[in-house]
Amino acid sequence: MTYDAIIVGGSFAGLSAALQLARARRRVLLIDGGQPRNRFAAHAHGFLGQDGKPPREILLQAREQLAQYPCVKFLDGEAVSASAHAGLLRVTTAAGEEVQGKHLILATGLRDQ
Repeated sequence: MTYDAIIVGGSFAGLSAALQLARARRRVLLIDGGQPRNRFAAHAHGFLGQDGKPPREILLQAREQLAQYPCVKFLDGEAVSASAHAGLLRVTTAAGEEVQGKHLILATGLRDQ
């Protein structure tokens, strides 16, 4: 399958991008390694409508909402490379899976050192 968009990163930014694309009925694949930066935080702050909630709870609720859109698929894993071929983008995961799409959104966030 060729997706309209592949999103790498399944935390707040990646889920928000997936929601907007799903509402526009685009075929979306969201690849997530399950290691959000805020996984150690007890509460999220400054996020409209979610202030004070545990980040994990926000993420689970967002994934449940996105799962209602048949055009959104989830792939648990780590994207390790991306390349362009014949006008499409190919993303390869650490498990060796290859997926292709028309657009690529990198929503990987930051990593604390």
